[in-house]
Amino acid sequence: MAHPCELERVSEDLRTLLSEEASKPSADKRDAVANLMNSERFAAAYEACVWWDGCYYCQDAKGDWYCIRCGFF
Repeated sequence: MAHPCELERVSEDLRTLLSEEASKPSADKRDAVANLMNSERFAAAYEACVWWDGCYYCQDAKGDWYCIRCGFF
């Protein structure tokens, strides 16, 4: 079962790793997050979303990353 994460900013180390992951051409998972959250508007509020280590993370316009949801779907 999927467990939603609290929408708290991630650590600086994880932030760096996620930013590196997001720079890869095929890394953007905003469509998957939109489907998961059943909301295009939710995903559109973020600059990028990636799948990392069993969780979806999204980055806001300020460059902060947030855990959106963890687990296997």
